Amino acid sequence: MKQPINRNIFWCETFVNILSDSGLSNVCISPGSRSTPLTLSFSMNNKFRIYPIVDERSSAFFALGLAKKSKLPTVIVTTSGTAVSEIYPAIIEAYYQRIPLIVCTADRPAYLRNRGANQTINQNNIYKNHIRFFYDSGLPKINFSNINNLITNTINGLDIALNIDPGPVHFNFPFEKPFEPDTFTDNIDENFFEKVKN
Repeated sequence: MKQPINRNIFWCETFVNILSDSGLSNVCISPGSRSTPLTLSFSMNNKFRIYPIVDERSSAFFALGLAKKSKLPTVIVTTSGTAVSEIYPAIIEAYYQRIPLIVCTADRPAYLRNRGANQTINQNNIYKNHIRFFYDSGLPKINFSNINNLITNTINGLDIALNIDPGPVHFNFPFEKPFEPDTFTDNIDENFFEKVKN
């Protein structure tokens, strides 16, 4: 039996569930349109405490303080474009203090870069001098190969942030519309969910 899904939401829920299963519980979110799938996925996971902070720079430094106090990574969520640059100062602090942060940036599709599209910059490894790990997920594709790649890189990034080389790690998520969970993009077999979970 087929079940309708929104691929952006499914993609983000897979990512968020790995974070919550790893014991993370704090997320600072600066709202924006492009980051809607990430924001909704964190909001729907009851293991997370959500800190909505409009200003990205303030959000990132607040997240830094939470991570220092809790001794666990705090998640930062921001929308695409110049918002991504606003959190860089806190990332630099986290890098040199070896404080784990999970930086999640929403992005426009790569084909919109260098075309004058609104809130579109090159976010590819934008923090490269002050980050322990970077992963660009590419546009969500609902197949086992791409989802396994997402899962593997999420686990690797968490392991680096928590154990191997504590500090900030960066996950970049390009999305195409639609973002809303009740706007369906795909129909998938119900047993696909179980296979992904296992």
